[in-house]
Amino acid sequence: MDVIVAGVGIAGAFALRRLSRDLEVLGIDKREKLGYPVKCGEIIPTKTEMRRLLPELEDCTIFDLPKRFESNRTKTIAFYLPNGKCYEIDFEFHVVRRDEMIQTIAGESGHKIEREVIVDFRDGRLYTNKGERVAKLVIACDGANSRIAKSLGLWNYEISSAKQFVMKNVECDEDTVYMFVGKQISPGAYGWIIPKGDGYANVGVGFRRCFSSESIHKVLERFVKEFPYSSQFLKRSEVVSKIGAIVPIDKPLEKAVHGNVVFAGDSASMIISHVGGGIPISMVAGDLAGKVANEFLLENGRLEDYDALWKKYLGKPLSRAYFFRRLWDLFASEDEKFLRIMRFASAGDLEKILHCEVPWKLKPIYHIFRLFT
Repeated sequence: MDVIVAGVGIAGAFALRRLSRDLEVLGIDKREKLGYPVKCGEIIPTKTEMRRLLPELEDCTIFDLPKRFESNRTKTIAFYLPNGKCYEIDFEFHVVRRDEMIQTIAGESGHKIEREVIVDFRDGRLYTNKGERVAKLVIACDGANSRIAKSLGLWNYEISSAKQFVMKNVECDEDTVYMFVGKQISPGAYGWIIPKGDGYANVGVGFRRCFSSESIHKVLERFVKEFPYSSQFLKRSEVVSKIGAIVPIDKPLEKAVHGNVVFAGDSASMIISHVGGGIPISMVAGDLAGKVANEFLLENGRLEDYDALWKKYLGKPLSRAYFFRRLWDLFASEDEKFLRIMRFASAGDLEKILHCEVPWKLKPIYHIFRLFT
């Protein structure tokens, strides 16, 4: 092979999409059905929002999403504090059918895809349950639990657990994504209700063991049935399906190119860590990995250019997201302290934070933080 794309989620699908058909490419994934089960909230900021989130990205056409992938489009975020105070923030999302999106984009790439489980990676070679796989280049898109990163001794980033129900008969404004913070329902992370349309919604919580001794199952049940600010929308709802996942919430790997391996997306901890937003970052990272692979194999380009590119386009927003996540950690275990701080925050401040921009009130702290990270 010229290229093996190891893992065909969002990053893998967009890498396959970008890889030239002049190359001999193989995509491998452990799932019988690509993108299924869905393990995320399925939201992607619109192209307008992404221009603001990633201001260095010259070409945002990757975010011109076909309508066929969209189940809903929302206009607002309702951000609930532990005492029920709500900030309404203008922010537009596509709510997508993530599994269909992955299947279509990977399938239309024209490259071969096989069902295989990654077992190991050593001496530049990939080993799966079907034996040894040899390629000039491996694009590692095997997620937050990356077997390739572990084999290379790179897997040292912090992860957060998440559990989600798909629910029907959810009674909320379908133009709004709901986010909830508070130690009772999502210690160190947040809970969400993301309307998919026609009364269906993704309903879930993030969870970090360092902030709670409870189980994530109990926390999600309380979020759905007892927590007043979320349960008000879920009184008549029913669970259609449920899923658990893990999400990296750390800063990205310092280097994403190691020998003949290029890491893209969650496998490199490339994520908007304060909100766990992975889909748009994985789209860009997978596309960049495919671009650099084409240049490396067909035009005598440099593989190391990938590190320069992802840092140029994604570096600052991901660094700021990590700052916000670390700052949030200082208050995550004490709602009272958090509420005292939030008395000085406005909806405009939260809008900036959600766009990975630092409000002027936090800039002195941010500059100090950068000196020590």
